Amino acid sequence: MKKLLLIFIGALLLAACNNNSDLKSDSVIIKGYFTKSQGEMIFLMELSASKLEVIDSTTIGADGKFKFEFVPMESPELYVLKSRHFNQAITLLAESGEIIEVEGDLPSLNEAYEVRNSAGSERVHELTKIINGRMALVSEYYTQYRDNPDSLNINVLRAKVDSLLRVNQVAVYGEVRDFIKADPASLSSLLALYSKFGMNTILEYKYDSDLFQMVSDSLIHKYPNNSHSLKLHQKVLDFANADQLKAEREESLSVGKEFPEIILNDIDNEAQELNMCKAKICIVTVWVSTNKESWDMNARLKDFYKKYQSKGMGIYAISFDTDKLAWTNYCHMDRLVWTNVIGYPREKQMLNAEEKMPRVFVLDSDKKIIAKDPSMEELEKLLKASL
Repeated sequence: MKKLLLIFIGALLLAACNNNSDLKSDSVIIKGYFTKSQGEMIFLMELSASKLEVIDSTTIGADGKFKFEFVPMESPELYVLKSRHFNQAITLLAESGEIIEVEGDLPSLNEAYEVRNSAGSERVHELTKIINGRMALVSEYYTQYRDNPDSLNINVLRAKVDSLLRVNQVAVYGEVRDFIKADPASLSSLLALYSKFGMNTILEYKYDSDLFQMVSDSLIHKYPNNSHSLKLHQKVLDFANADQLKAEREESLSVGKEFPEIILNDIDNEAQELNMCKAKICIVTVWVSTNKESWDMNARLKDFYKKYQSKGMGIYAISFDTDKLAWTNYCHMDRLVWTNVIGYPREKQMLNAEEKMPRVFVLDSDKKIIAKDPSMEELEKLLKASL
């Protein structure tokens, strides 16, 4: 009896070994079953840190089953399963030694699928469900709006779609942030950093630098040699360096500092040097003719210019329009009679105008900054007191 029991246990162990004998320790198997898929070709694509590349393909059999087996270039790694004729694809996160099972309806794979035996892929699936779930709350009304442009209720539908988009954009933002915080050391959190809600990116480094830093630190600690970890780490460093440079530039533009020397061409393509502004108070504006806030600023400045130009006020207006003809026409049509020059990327960066538009700097006769970004009310008070 004891001998029979040992034989039975040995047989079970042998069977278990045989079941996994197809998988090497450094390999990955992705297999599964898709309905409505007979004869369809699917592609396995590697989503590396530098490119998306097809690494294998197979034709789904009559039974709907498929299988890929490969040795990943690095582990963990991201992969995309994509149908040839259906515009459907899913993302998987695989590690060496995994046998990942996927099931779904191929023509609607984007909307619903199941994945097993891979913690990373299951987490990517969770992220997909979060975003798709929020989009589903909007899609019904968006479809009505899109398909009925002549409807008498088109304005009602538009307002409903806009309202739902705003509400769900806010909601999905919080949900994706929570998703990342739950496991920042997973490459699924890297996907979440760059995920989109419709056409809009959910997170931005400008507002969510804490999450970018968290994921970068976590991934580089857990996977120090992984190309995704290294690329994100470098990107976060670049962001941080750029922020530091912006801070240093902004410091150089503080009240009491001397304003940088600027020589730019005017509407007639003649060089105009800021230092040639001999006014007692010289106002430097940074603006663009396509910006409503710039229009409002110029409207107020015209009033100030009429009132204070004879008392010693000058304006040196730097536009960062990319269409010189449109800028010229705007200056003529709006009767901006002060010195108007057009700037270039160097000056835009120097004045930190990439994110701040319009800007106003008030300079004294020595070109030292006496006010920075004042409101129009504050500027009027300053002019009254100085001129």
